[in-house]
Amino acid sequence: MAIVSIKNKTKSGSLLVGNPFFFPTSYESIATVTITSAGSVATFSSIPATFTHLQVRAIFKESYNTGTDVDNLNFTCNGDTTASYIRHALWGTGATAYAEGYTGGTSGAIGITPRNTAGDTYGAMVLDILDYTNTNKRKVFRSLNGVDKNGSGEIRLSSGLWNKTDAITSLSFTGDSSGWQVNTTFALYGIKVAS
Repeated sequence: MAIVSIKNKTKSGSLLVGNPFFFPTSYESIATVTITSAGSVATFSSIPATFTHLQVRAIFKESYNTGTDVDNLNFTCNGDTTASYIRHALWGTGATAYAEGYTGGTSGAIGITPRNTAGDTYGAMVLDILDYTNTNKRKVFRSLNGVDKNGSGEIRLSSGLWNKTDAITSLSFTGDSSGWQVNTTFALYGIKVAS
C-alpha cells in the first residue's frame, strides 16, 4: 500500500513485494534520443551505474513502408545478439485476448510498433528495467505498450528477460523490419531507491 504525505508532497510504495520503498519523484532524466533520419536505431550508450532501476518512455513508428500491420519492438543489451532473450506477452484488441511466449531470441521483443504505412499513428510505451547493474541477477524488463491501428488498436503487457548477469551499459531499440521513422523519441530515466 502506498503512503502519501500531504505536508511533504511525497508518495512512496514498493516496486516489488519485499523490496524497499521507492520515491516516484526520484526519477532522473539520463538521456533522450529523437530520430532525425528515417531508419535509424535508437541507442543509449554509456548508461551510468548510479541508479537502481531504469525506465524508458517512448513514442515511435517503424520506418518500414510495406503492409499495414504492426511489428515487434525489439531491444538488445550491450550489443548482445546471441540467443539470450526470453519474452512473454498478454494483449487485447478490444475483441480478442491473446498470450504468447518465446525463448532463445537474438533480441528481446518488448512491445509492438506501427509501420510507417499507418499514417500519423505512433505507438507508446513505458518500460521498466529492474536491477540493471546487479551482477547476481538476470535482467528483467516489463512494459505497457499500445498502438492505434487506424480504427482498431492493441494494448500489450510484456515481460522480457536478458539471460545474462552482466550490468547493462547500453540499450538499443529497433523494429522487426527496420529502424525508426523521424520524430520517434525514446527517453531514458534512472530510479534511485531510498536508503
